[in-house]
Amino acid sequence: MKLFCLTIAGSDSTCGAGIQADIRTFDRCGVHPFSVITAITYQSATEFYGYKSLSDDLNKQLDAIFTSYPVRFVKIGMIPDAKTLDIIVDVVRQHDLIVVLDPVCISSAGERLSSEGFELEIERSLFPYIKILTPNINEASFYANRDLSNKTIENIAELKEAAIILVKKLYSENQALDTEKAVVIKSAGTKQGEIFDLVCISKGIGSNKNYEFTLYQKPKLSFLDNGNVHGTGCVFSSAITAFLARGNPLAMAIEKAESFFDAKFQKFVELPNKGKVIDLTISEERVEVINQIKEIYNFISRLKKFSKLIPEVRMNISGSLPNATIKEDIAGIEGRITIINGYPQASGEIKFGVTDHTARLILSAKEFDNSINYVMNLKYNPNWIDLIQQNTDLELQEIIREDQPEKIKKQEFSTMQWLIKESIASKGKIPDIIWDKGAMGKEPIIRLFSKNSKDMIEKLSKIIEIVS
Repeated sequence: MKLFCLTIAGSDSTCGAGIQADIRTFDRCGVHPFSVITAITYQSATEFYGYKSLSDDLNKQLDAIFTSYPVRFVKIGMIPDAKTLDIIVDVVRQHDLIVVLDPVCISSAGERLSSEGFELEIERSLFPYIKILTPNINEASFYANRDLSNKTIENIAELKEAAIILVKKLYSENQALDTEKAVVIKSAGTKQGEIFDLVCISKGIGSNKNYEFTLYQKPKLSFLDNGNVHGTGCVFSSAITAFLARGNPLAMAIEKAESFFDAKFQKFVELPNKGKVIDLTISEERVEVINQIKEIYNFISRLKKFSKLIPEVRMNISGSLPNATIKEDIAGIEGRITIINGYPQASGEIKFGVTDHTARLILSAKEFDNSINYVMNLKYNPNWIDLIQQNTDLELQEIIREDQPEKIKKQEFSTMQWLIKESIASKGKIPDIIWDKGAMGKEPIIRLFSKNSKDMIEKLSKIIEIVS
């Protein structure tokens, strides 16, 4: 089933912050977004003109979501008034939601998003139901009642003490003492010309041994001295929510969100009047990979005969950025390709970071031949192997899984590397096809490699012609 996330936040017409930034971030992180709007804001990236609360319509929006969809993971942003807060607390408690709160009360332009002092009401009513709190340094200073401005790595003890104060506020007296929660103080301080986020993960209320700290360092960009980038907190907190929804443990979800944010924070949309928002659009390079996967998929999905090539584990088409080094550089079809009414049918969208085995195959292949960018897994049939060898110019290589060292059998990524290395050792290069007869618990598979979509389609055409 498709993974879902809900954002409860204000609407921002620049789409750089608020509900729009949350939706775009959820999508980029591989989850389907739902949204409930708490307020309409009137703002640009540099000026804030006001807002209108939608608290009178909030229950109707929430009811429409929760009566129809199994949502558990929620990011909460702008809370404009007490009525909105009460409704949010009720729905969080009623549905036992896993919540990431970006406690924003002041816009990036410096104007309030709620009445003066409303932060204390949010702390009292909502904090005990939060899984992860993501304050910036000013918000952390307020809630910890400490002056945390202009801190460096030399002040790390003070910052850690403030983080503990904050994380303790996320527990209520009737909660399990071993409930894991976290605080991420964004841009908590500086270290050797860099800034760092401070993460405090609590295993529960008790001694200081229950607190684990991590620093995430990043370059300090000089242009930020002249103003903020609009919506950074929204993007970061939404990324954490998405990675939690994808099944990552709390610490790993934060780590992946940090990596996602750092990658996006290298590119901005420059708006007039010195305004900046994070560029969440897909690069032309990634669009090209997606389009080539679409071209291959469209080729096979139009004809029933290609269904015979789909293995029991289902088929995938994975494509790589030219210089891919990590799984997130590989795109594939989310949920793979199955058979519907006799035709190959994709179960989901084409996205980066959603494939596993085929992604590792490409990464392993590129260690030896960087021109390899695409791979498909096809059904194995011993007769097909003979036909392909006898009637096409495709190069094939058999790999015998039983020959794997025991250590490699236990590590799936090592298995992919081993498959490639064995083929290189035998052929001196990566052939068009690497196949195996399977092993205990492993389906026999044909793996088809190519440089681009045109190359893949030509190879598929040769294969389907002789096996049909």
